[in-house]
Amino acid sequence: MIVKDDALKLNFNLAETKAYQTMPQYNYWKGWWTESPRNPVEEVIKLLWQDLIDPNDYLEGGFEYWSRVFDSSGFLEWHQDTCEIHYTGEKYEIADKSLVYYVEVSYDLAGGILEMAPYSERRGLEEVSKSAMCIDTSMVERIKPKENRFVLMESSQMHRVTPIYKGKRKNLASSIWRQTPKMFEEHENWSIDYTCNKIQKEIWKEKEIK
Repeated sequence: MIVKDDALKLNFNLAETKAYQTMPQYNYWKGWWTESPRNPVEEVIKLLWQDLIDPNDYLEGGFEYWSRVFDSSGFLEWHQDTCEIHYTGEKYEIADKSLVYYVEVSYDLAGGILEMAPYSERRGLEEVSKSAMCIDTSMVERIKPKENRFVLMESSQMHRVTPIYKGKRKNLASSIWRQTPKMFEEHENWSIDYTCNKIQKEIWKEKEIK
């Protein structure tokens, strides 16, 4: 795990860009070694990752990315960073590495802590679900959200976000894959229809905005 503060010196506010504000829930980019960034979000992903990886290890892969804007009562349960299609299918795929970048954190934020559990096995969904129910909380690492901080971890590292009681946090999360998941070979942008618990394709009109 790597935690870095004052990670970027940007000449724009990522949270105010149309690309960040309109991106679908789950998105994919094949990386700067295959195509140039198409919007400010992908520009930031390149800046965050370019000194952390060797592109030669990911010639057949790329980045899955998404945003999380949490305010009062927002939280995430224990999970690994996987291909989201596993929620509606039988396959459980875990990415290689993941990075959380805190885009904006309000001065009055209370809660929203990133917790890392001592579990990083690459097994099936059933095994992971059982392990999530018996985590030793005395062994959990806790990282406070801080604007312009990033946290790099193995995608298999079990983690969660504690409830927010006050304030707001905005992040940009990304995972790198050695092999592009089939769902992203089919289409680059997806959202979840919670009414029928189904992942569906989405058109992202602002994807090509620079």
